[in-house]
Amino acid sequence: MRRTILTQHSFADLELRSQGVVLDPILQGISDLLDQHGGALVERVRQDLVRGLKKPDTGRQGMNAEQVLRTFVLKGVKNWDFRELRERTADGYTLRTFTTFFAQRVPRHDAFNRAFNKLTPSTVRAVNDAVVRAAVVKGVEQGKKLRLDTTVVEADVHFPTDSTLMWDCVRVISRRVRRL
Repeated sequence: MRRTILTQHSFADLELRSQGVVLDPILQGISDLLDQHGGALVERVRQDLVRGLKKPDTGRQGMNAEQVLRTFVLKGVKNWDFRELRERTADGYTLRTFTTFFAQRVPRHDAFNRAFNKLTPSTVRAVNDAVVRAAVVKGVEQGKKLRLDTTVVEADVHFPTDSTLMWDCVRVISRRVRRL
């Protein structure tokens, strides 16, 4: 069942909240942004998570939409892979607070991968737009440059067998000898 937010806190959650742990200023700013403007984003994430499910109201309790959104943002901010995201979130209470896992068990890395793969490009674009708008308003960023990730594209490259690698070496060496 996909919930939007955590509905009930355990005693351990309440005790950990009373400890007064302070988030990193960057994470606190992102958390405040998500608290203020994240309702629509959380709903979009929830709709993406239940898309294609025959009975979305039944089944095992997985990550809720807010946890998916917050871990997605955390992964992007820290530039971690899925395993590191899981390990660091499970190890540190500040990251558990930011991602709203609190005293719950943090899912395995492949659960994060499956959840993030369900997000549609329009939802990811909406999250990015919200973060960029907030950064421009606060004066942290101008929002004029865009960093792109490269993707793997199929190309006509021969399979590297021993003989083809040897032929490549001979070809390159003979070209250099000709230049000399």
